[in-house]
Amino acid sequence: MDLYLVSTNPENTMLLSVNGVAHYQISTTCSILGSRITKISRPAVASDDSIVAEIEWKNRTTPTILRSPLLGGAGQCIGTPGTGVRALNYLYKRHRFSPSRYFIGDDAQEYRWKIDRGVGNTLTRSDAGVPIATSSWTTVAEGVFAGDKRQVLRIQPCSIDIDLIVLTFIIMETKRREKDGYADKYDATRDEEPQGDCGVDIGATGEL
Repeated sequence: MDLYLVSTNPENTMLLSVNGVAHYQISTTCSILGSRITKISRPAVASDDSIVAEIEWKNRTTPTILRSPLLGGAGQCIGTPGTGVRALNYLYKRHRFSPSRYFIGDDAQEYRWKIDRGVGNTLTRSDAGVPIATSSWTTVAEGVFAGDKRQVLRIQPCSIDIDLIVLTFIIMETKRREKDGYADKYDATRDEEPQGDCGVDIGATGEL
C-alpha cells in the first residue's frame, strides 16, 4: 500500500492512495491546556469510529502523551488532555544515543523505526531486517499525483495494524524533520496551523 502525503508537514496533512482516496487525515490544534494535539483520523460512518489516535506533544510541563483505541488503560481516553500513555514508554529507545525507536505491535511483535537522516524512515521487525514500511520521496508515475515528486509511506503486507504504523510514523517523521532542521521550514504546500504553535516552540517535542 502506497500512501502519499498531501502536505510536507506531518502534523497537518492527509494520506492518499495513488487514485486520490483519503485514508487518513492528520490535523493539529491547541488544547485548553495550551498543548499541541495532533489528531489522526480516517473516513468512517460514525465520528467515534474515525479517530485513530491523538498525540499530545511535549510542552514545558508535560511529556508527549498518546491516546488510541489500540492502546491499553489510560491510553484509550480519547479527547482527555493530560491523560494517556507516555510516548517514551510506548515508543522506546534501547540505546541512549540511538535515533531508533522500538514498540510492541498489536500482534505482540517488537518493531523498530530507524530514522534515515535527510531521506525518511524505515520500519522493520526488531528480529529481522526486511522493511515493513518505508517513507521516502518519489516521482509518482500515475494517478492524481502523476509527474509530481511526493513523499510516500509504503507499507508491505504485514500482521501489525496499519493504524499503529501510521501513528508511530507521524511521531518519527516529526522527530526526523526536527533533527534535519525543518521544524520551522515546511515548504509552501503545507497547511498553516490556524491555532498557531500554542506558545510552544515547534521544535519543543525534543526527546518526547
